[in-house]
Amino acid sequence: MTRKTIILAMPPSNGIVELIEKNLQFHGYQVLRLDSVLKFKYNSIWERIYHFLHKNITRSSSYKKTLREKQSFHKAKQLLADNLYDYALVIRPDIYPPKVLALLKKHTKKRFIGYQWDGLKRFPVKNIIHLFDRFFIFDHTDLNNPDYQNHQLYSITNFYFDVIKPDYVQNDMLEAYYIGDHQKSRVAMIEQCAEKLAENGVSIKFIIPTSKKSDIKCYKSKHLTFGKKNRLSYQDNLKNVSTADILVDFVIAEHNGLSFRHFEALYYKKKLITTNKHIQYYDFYHPSNIFIWDNKNLGEINNFLMKPYSPINPDIVAKYGFKNWIENILGINS
Repeated sequence: MTRKTIILAMPPSNGIVELIEKNLQFHGYQVLRLDSVLKFKYNSIWERIYHFLHKNITRSSSYKKTLREKQSFHKAKQLLADNLYDYALVIRPDIYPPKVLALLKKHTKKRFIGYQWDGLKRFPVKNIIHLFDRFFIFDHTDLNNPDYQNHQLYSITNFYFDVIKPDYVQNDMLEAYYIGDHQKSRVAMIEQCAEKLAENGVSIKFIIPTSKKSDIKCYKSKHLTFGKKNRLSYQDNLKNVSTADILVDFVIAEHNGLSFRHFEALYYKKKLITTNKHIQYYDFYHPSNIFIWDNKNLGEINNFLMKPYSPINPDIVAKYGFKNWIENILGINS
């Protein structure tokens, strides 16, 4: 049986690109990755000097931007050569120059797919969305974004990586796990949650991967871990997911869609504490498994911790796996 071919273009993102590639291969795809075209370096010392002078005289980085776009296009052309691929999937298409996207489309036989796994308000795609055959967003509220009313958008959730099988661990005491970049808007929530869980006898593994002193000063809790050394690859992150009993998620203010953490909790059969209220409308929501923290009900968390995990219908769990996700996004069954 001939393997389906796909171009995968996305940012490196702490090793997620490797996992997506591995998951695609696991499900029978031959993959060409294009994250390498995003790497930039000056071809000569003269280019670096010219950029320095241009930037300081004109107060503009347009010269470097032009160099970067030309370099990305040249690298993509070399990688693609004269080959055609069944599909192309571009995640975070806003980071790719339009010329590169147009080139990818020329090398795609069936469907050229875009997926914005961040909110459209944070990373707009209005100037490039017309290039795609289908365009997906993870935040369902973006379907009502007035700036995109003339474009056909499709809503889809994130997923869990089904190429990795859960490895269940029995801990002596409950362990809660959270990792997330520093965001001022969620400092108070992180600290309050860590303190309340610790009061209830839960072991805390909360990681904020930053070494900036100005960031670290925002936090007072002794239960947090900092430093660039804690910037885990996504595969190492999943090892922590596997060994924890409770996963914790703090939604970014601009987001309404569900982060990967929600689907990892479902797949690994972990309890979840989240500030994302939209989760109550999903078919896998169960109050014994998921605690929606609204900043007022932390006093109820002890009752939640005492309840046993309630198993979810396997068909519902499978619905959010990578296999179903990729078939939906590529329109394999439609």
